Amino acid sequence: MANEMPKSSEFTGLTRKVIEYSEAFAEIVEKAKGGTLSDADWQRIEQIVDTEAFERVGIFLGAQAEVIDWAKYKYYVSQYAAGTTWEGTLRHVTEEPGRVILELEERNASDGVTDVSNTVTIYEFSDAGKLRHLDVYIMPLEKR
Repeated sequence: MANEMPKSSEFTGLTRKVIEYSEAFAEIVEKAKGGTLSDADWQRIEQIVDTEAFERVGIFLGAQAEVIDWAKYKYYVSQYAAGTTWEGTLRHVTEEPGRVILELEERNASDGVTDVSNTVTIYEFSDAGKLRHLDVYIMPLEKR
């Protein structure tokens, strides 16, 4: 199955920013396979994020949920992306003032195994329209 995310140009408002974030994330995952990520590789996603106030809550590299800031998030993504292929399928998106709820099927492949999960990510934005908080919920479905 291939990446089945719509283009950000198909959306408006904060939903467009969330899809742009997903596009930038996918680009970072691909670039990480070529070696170390540079600050320039993060520019697109950092235009969307309030890097000073950012926090992400949820599981990432381990089984326990954790709260991480932007610096740790970049580190985690760099570690994850170097050995993983990411694909997503948009299931549903809901926008309300200052918040977008994104529901995906995600596929993460590493070492010949693909983990398939349903995810719900809640994106919260500042009054300036910058992403400041992510709540990430993951429901593993299967390993292929």
